[in-house]
Amino acid sequence: MITFFPQAVDVNKVGPEHGLSLSKVFEEYRETMHQCITQLYATQNEAGGWKKWLALGDNPGLVKDLQTYAQQHAGQFTDMVILGIGGSSLGGYALLRALVHPYWNNLPAEKRQGRPRYHFIENVDSDQIAGLMDILEPKTTLITVITKSGTTAETMSAFMTFKAWLEEDLGTETARQNIVAITDENKGILRDLAQKEQYVTFPVPDDVGGRFSVFSAVGLFPAAMCGVDIEALLQGVREMAEVSRNPNILENPAAQNALIQYLMYGKGKNISVFMPYSYVLAPASDWYVQLWAESLGKKEDRQGRVVH
Repeated sequence: MITFFPQAVDVNKVGPEHGLSLSKVFEEYRETMHQCITQLYATQNEAGGWKKWLALGDNPGLVKDLQTYAQQHAGQFTDMVILGIGGSSLGGYALLRALVHPYWNNLPAEKRQGRPRYHFIENVDSDQIAGLMDILEPKTTLITVITKSGTTAETMSAFMTFKAWLEEDLGTETARQNIVAITDENKGILRDLAQKEQYVTFPVPDDVGGRFSVFSAVGLFPAAMCGVDIEALLQGVREMAEVSRNPNILENPAAQNALIQYLMYGKGKNISVFMPYSYVLAPASDWYVQLWAESLGKKEDRQGRVVH
C-alpha cells in the first residue's frame, strides 16, 4: 500500500519558510482546482489532446485478447524478452517487479506455473544482448518488441538482432511464431513489418504518450504473460481513476499532490525525491523520474522563449 501524507510539508511540521499552510492553500485553490480537474476530464477524449491515457483502465476487449494469448501459450515459452525504451519499458518493468514474486526469474518452472521468465532490454548493449542470448533457447523464447512508431532506433536495432538470432536457429517461418509486436494500430514501420511477417500484434492507442501507456498492451501484455490478473489490476485502476477525477481537492490526493508540487516549486523547492523502501517497488522510482521530468518544463527554455 502507498500512503499519501501531505502533512509532511505543512507549516506545523517544517515551519513557514519551508512549508505550506495546507488548510489555507487547499481552500484558496479549491475553485481553481475544481475547474482544472473538470476541464481535464471533459476533454480527455479530444483527438490530439494526448489525454486518452486517463481512460486506459476501461478496455475489456484488450484484456480478453491478452488473457487469451497468455493462456494459449502458457508453458510454451520459458523466457520472454521485452524490447523497448523509456515508456515502453519502465512502466511494464515496474508492474512486474511489484506484482510477481520478487525473485520470479529464479523460481523453477512449476512454481511459475509455466509462465516465462522476463528480461527487459532498453539499450543496444552488445555485452548484455550477447550474454542474454547465450543463456536463452530460441525455440522457447518469446521476443516482444514495443515501439509505437517503429522508428525508435535502439529498440528496432535490438529487435533486428534478436529476429536474426531466432531465424538462424528456427528458420524464418517458425521464428514468426516467437515474436509479438506492440505498435501503432494502423501505421508505422513496425506495423508494416508486422503485417508483412504476420506477427501477432497488440495496439498502442492513439493520443497516449509512451510514459503513460503502462495500462495499455505496453504494460499489460508482459504482466499477463507472467500470470498477473490484469482484469483485477484494471479494476483497481478504475477505482483510483474515480478518486482522481473528483473535483473536490479535499477528497483528491492526486490533485493535492499536484498543487503541493506546484506551490513548493514556487518556494524554490524544485527537487522531487522518490525514495522507495521496498525492493519490489524500486523500479517505480525510475518510472517516476520519467513521468515527472518529461511532463514538466516543456513550454519555455531557460531564456523564456516558447519552445514547447
